Amino acid sequence: MSEAASPFTPATAFAALQAGRFAVVEAMARTQLARAPGDAAALTLLGMSLQLQQRSAEAVPPYRRLTELQPGDSAHWNNLANALRESDQLEAAKAAFRHGIELAPRNAGLRVNYGLLCMDATDVVEARRQFLEAVELDPANVTARIFGARSSHDCGDDEVAGILLEPWRSWRALEPGHRLELGWLLIALGQAEEGERVLRDAMRDDPDTHRVRARLVTLLERMNRLDEARAELALLPPAESVVDAELRIEIENAGIALALRDADPAHARAILEPLSAQPGPALRRIGFLFALAKICDRQNDVPAAIASLRDAHAVQMTVIAQIHPALAAPDAQPLYISAVRLQDDEYRRWPQLPAPSMRESPVFVIGFPRSGTTMLEQMLDAHPALKSMDERPYIQGVVERLPVDYPHELHRLDAAQVDRLRADYWDMVAQSVRLAPGQRLVDKNPLNLLRLPMILRLFPQARIVLALRHPCDVILSCYMQNFRTPHFASLCKSVESLAAGYTGAMRAWIHHAGLMRPQVMALRYEDLLEDFAGHARRLGDFLGLDDVAPMLSFDEHARRKGFISTPSYAQVTEAPHTRAIGRWRRYGELFEPVLPTLQPMFEHWGYGA
Repeated sequence: MSEAASPFTPATAFAALQAGRFAVVEAMARTQLARAPGDAAALTLLGMSLQLQQRSAEAVPPYRRLTELQPGDSAHWNNLANALRESDQLEAAKAAFRHGIELAPRNAGLRVNYGLLCMDATDVVEARRQFLEAVELDPANVTARIFGARSSHDCGDDEVAGILLEPWRSWRALEPGHRLELGWLLIALGQAEEGERVLRDAMRDDPDTHRVRARLVTLLERMNRLDEARAELALLPPAESVVDAELRIEIENAGIALALRDADPAHARAILEPLSAQPGPALRRIGFLFALAKICDRQNDVPAAIASLRDAHAVQMTVIAQIHPALAAPDAQPLYISAVRLQDDEYRRWPQLPAPSMRESPVFVIGFPRSGTTMLEQMLDAHPALKSMDERPYIQGVVERLPVDYPHELHRLDAAQVDRLRADYWDMVAQSVRLAPGQRLVDKNPLNLLRLPMILRLFPQARIVLALRHPCDVILSCYMQNFRTPHFASLCKSVESLAAGYTGAMRAWIHHAGLMRPQVMALRYEDLLEDFAGHARRLGDFLGLDDVAPMLSFDEHARRKGFISTPSYAQVTEAPHTRAIGRWRRYGELFEPVLPTLQPMFEHWGYGA
C-alpha cells in the first residue's frame, strides 16, 4: 500500500517529509483534510510540503486557516508570516509576525524571522531591534548574532557589530548563507585575513560557490591583490547569463570593482547605469549611485556626476532618517563637537601631571577627512620604527569613559585617573595592533582634529601631523564618498553642509591649537607632492627619525600591506601624483555659493579660491 493511500498519521507524514517526499506528504494531507477539514496536523504538513516545493503562496491558506482555528498559537503565526514573506507579501507578513510576537514576546526565533523580513523591506532599524532582542533572549542564537551584526553595521554601529561576532570562532557547522555573511562582516570590521579564510572555507564546502567567489573578487580588489581578483572573476559565469537576480548583481559588482581598477570606466558605466536606475534595497542603490558618479567624473562628464551624487545623497538621507531621525532635521549639527570649545580659564586650571615622553607617545595623524591622512599614515607605517593600526576611534573611546564633562572639566582629573584612561587607550590599541619593542604607534583618525584636549591630557608630548589640502578639493572628495557613519554621511549631504562643517571643524582646531600650543607639523598635500623627498625629510626630522628612505616608497609598502580600511585604499598604492589637485574647479557651479563661507579658511591656510 502506498503512503498516499495509507491512513494519515502525523508521524507517517512527517517521516515522509524528512525523507524528501514532499509531493507525497501534500497528497496525504489533502486526503486527510477532505475527511477532516479542521485537522491541525494535516494543515501544518500541507503548508510545510508546499513551502518545500517552492510554492509558498499556496501555503498561505492552510497556515491562515490554522491561525483561525488556534489563534493563540504563535507557531501558526510564524509559519503564516514566513510563507507570506517568501511569496513577497511583505506588509501582510509584517502584520502576522507582529501578532505572533505579541503572543510570544520571548520567542527568539520569531524575532529573528521578523528581523529577516525587515531586512528584506530595508527597514534596518527595526531589523536591528529584533535581532538584538533575540540575542538578549537567546545569546547562543547564531542567526540573531550574524544578522544583528549586519544590521548594526548598516546602521553605522560597528562597535556593537563586533561585540555580537566575538564568539564566531566557536560556531560550528554554519549554513552556507551564514558563513558568507560572517566572512563579509569580518572584512567590513577590519578583520580581512580572517574574513578571507571564512569565505574560502565557504567556497570549498558550498557547491554553489558563485556568490562566495563574487564576494572574494571584491575582497581581493579591496586588498590590492588584483591578479588574484582577475583570476577568480574569470571563473564566474557572465552576469547576463545568470537567472538569479541577486547573484547577477553580485557578479556585476565584482566586475565593476575590477573595471574601475583596470581603467575601463566605459565598461563599468555600462553596467552601473541600469543598476542605479532600478528599484532595490536602498543601501545597494546608494553604492551604485556613488560608484556611477566616480565613473562619470573620470570621464569628465560633470553634469552626470553631479546628478548621480544628488540622487545618492537623497537616498542616503532617507536611510539616515530611519537610523537617526534627528540627523535628518534641517537644523541638525552632525559635527556638534566642533562647537564644544575648551576655554582659556579652564585650560589654565589643568594640573601638571606625570606624562609619557614623546617617544613613549603615539604619533597622531589628523585632518579633515579626504585631506591626505591615509597617504601620510602609509608613509609613516612604511618606516620600521613606526606602526599604524588603520583608522580606529580610540581617543573618542576614552572621551566616552570620562568621569567628568568633556572638555570643560578635564582639570578635575588627577594623576591616577589619567593613568587609568591612558591604560584604557593602550588596551584598546592592543586589540588592533601589536607593537615591536621600540616601535611607536601611528594613530591616524582624521576627526581627532576635534579631540585635541583629550589627546594632550593623555599625551602632552605627542607629535601631531596635521594634513591640509585645498578646502574645495577636500569638500568635493567628501561629497563623492559613500560614508557609512550616519553623522558624517549626514554632514556630506550637500556641498553647503560640508562647507559649514569644514569651517566649523577648522575653527575649533585653530582655537584649541592656539590655546594649547601642541607640537604639530602642518603639511599641505600640494606641497608634499611638489617636493615629496624634501617634505618627507622634514617629517622625519619632526618625528626624530634618522632615515626616511622607507617613507619614499610607501606605495610599495601599501601594496604589500593588503587591506586598508579607508576610501583611499587604491590611491595609496600608486606613486605620488598630482592628478587630484584642483579637481574641484570642474565643479564650479557647486562651489560658487560656498566660496564666501570658505574664504576665511583659504586665507588662514594660504590657499586661493
